Amino acid sequence: MCRALPVAAFSLLALACAPASPPPAAPAPAVPAAAAAAALPDARAQQALGEQLVAAFNDAWNRHDMDAFAALQAEDADFVNVFGMWWHGRPEIHKNHVGIHETVFRQSRLSSVRVETRFVAPDIAVVRWAWELTGVVAPDGQPAPDMQGILVHVARREGDRLRIVTTQNTRATADAFHAVRNAGAPASPAP
Repeated sequence: MCRALPVAAFSLLALACAPASPPPAAPAPAVPAAAAAAALPDARAQQALGEQLVAAFNDAWNRHDMDAFAALQAEDADFVNVFGMWWHGRPEIHKNHVGIHETVFRQSRLSSVRVETRFVAPDIAVVRWAWELTGVVAPDGQPAPDMQGILVHVARREGDRLRIVTTQNTRATADAFHAVRNAGAPASPAP
């Protein structure tokens, strides 16, 4: 017991001498729900903006125009590809897509299967879409199997269009993709 007292006293002394925590910040003023909802585009306009972004993404990809592809990204965007490579900033996203479009994706064709757009704030949208990719070649020049997956963009509304802030690309298994494509509802994870 005698040893426990000095240890406890030392712990209390260390705690007493530690710098004080800053006072909690005052909460931000709440925006009335009705006002926030009124600033959102209606559901049809939300979906149209998402589909416009996806169409521009597919068009730039299929023309292998990585300048147009990069222009869809915010200057400080980040992009995680299907292999988990994480690129930061428009220049790095551009450079890495130029490289793969000169090699394995030089003959590829990208198409969207299903697009869902949801605004989470008046100027911020989540655009999720299922994609199919054909015409990929392996590094040895041989045809590679077709691929499919789900792309998720967080995008900022700029006037009458969306600009991508962040992207997460996930390759889907054939079963998961079949469920997403045909059911019209999110696929359930495998047990």
